[in-house]
Amino acid sequence: MNPGETETYRAVLRARRPVDVGSGACTLIVRRVNGRIELLHHGVLSTGAVLTDDEADELAGRLTAARQQQP
Repeated sequence: MNPGETETYRAVLRARRPVDVGSGACTLIVRRVNGRIELLHHGVLSTGAVLTDDEADELAGRLTAARQQQP
């Protein structure tokens, strides 16, 4: 974190792909820094995005919708 930044929330999500679809791992970090919501792919700032509150709500809704879909 850079000087002057205040992190007020952090969650780390670790996911793995099954071997039958190529395997691998991914880490997503969701954090709030100085009022910004950041989504970091593999925990790296250069592969992350800053989300507005509306975008964060949309992402949460889409993840929930994907979970609820049954084949």
